[in-house]
Amino acid sequence: MAYDTNGFKLLTDGLSGASTMKSWLLDTVDAIATVNTSNYASDGYAKGARQGDIVIVRTRTTTLAGPVTAVHHCWVIDEATGTGGLGIDLTDGLAITATDTD
Repeated sequence: MAYDTNGFKLLTDGLSGASTMKSWLLDTVDAIATVNTSNYASDGYAKGARQGDIVIVRTRTTTLAGPVTAVHHCWVIDEATGTGGLGIDLTDGLAITATDTD
């Protein structure tokens, strides 16, 4: 499935100043291997994501409102990607496992 711009949202705007770091949430039905492809979030830079920002990626079943199947911590490694320079590239991501032993 293609990237849905409604799934990419700002969580925290960070502190003021030049070294601010924002936190983002990306809900998607695509696998992390697709999400971490350059320019997947084709409007990420336009929305304000910058190199070094944190992105929590929640993979869902078939819709953005569906059950969560995986969560990854990523960060923006490249900005202003794509033909129009409006996208971002995410790192491969660190999987947050769903262990629940109780």
